[in-house]
Amino acid sequence: MRQSRRHWTLLMLLLTIAGCSKLCGVSHTRMNPDQVVEAYLNRALNMTSVSQRADLMEYTTGNLKASIAQASDEVIRAAYVDKRYKIESYSVIERRDRTPRQTEITFRLVYRDLGTDGNQPPSEAPMVTTENTVDVVRENKLWLIRDVLGNKATIDFPLAQAARIDVKPGTVTRESPPAE
Repeated sequence: MRQSRRHWTLLMLLLTIAGCSKLCGVSHTRMNPDQVVEAYLNRALNMTSVSQRADLMEYTTGNLKASIAQASDEVIRAAYVDKRYKIESYSVIERRDRTPRQTEITFRLVYRDLGTDGNQPPSEAPMVTTENTVDVVRENKLWLIRDVLGNKATIDFPLAQAARIDVKPGTVTRESPPAE
C-alpha cells in the first residue's frame, strides 16, 4: 500500500513538473509581449470551464477584453472549452515593435479539426494553419493583448486512399519526337 502511494505521489509530482510550461512562475509584470501571447494561448487552449474566462481577461485590454467579457457562455464554451481540435504546433513568426509601448506579434497555430463532435481520428482530420496578428500594448506596467489585427487560415484536407497517386521509382522515357 505504501509503495503504491509513493508511486502515485511521484507520478503526480512528475505530471505537475511536466505540465508547468517555461512561463510557470513568471509573474505577469515580468513578461515580455511574446510571453504574454504565449500565456494567453496556453490558457485559451487548455480551458476546461466557462468560468475560466477571467483567466483570459487577465492578458487582454480594449476591444479583445470587451469581446470576451460580452460573449455568452455558449460562445465561450464553443470557442474555448469544447475541444474539437488537436494542436500540432505554435510559433511566433514575426514581431514588429511599433513604439516602446506597442508591438504587433504574428503567430502561426497549426491544428487538426476533429469535426463537430470532436471524434474524428486526427490522422483523417483536416489540418488547419492560421496566422494571426495581435496588437500588444503596455498599460500599467503590464503587456496586454488589445486586438486581433489580422487572421489568415488555410485548410489541408487529407486525400482518400483512392485519390492518392503511387509513384514508383523507374526509368523515365522520352516521348518520340513528332513525325514531320
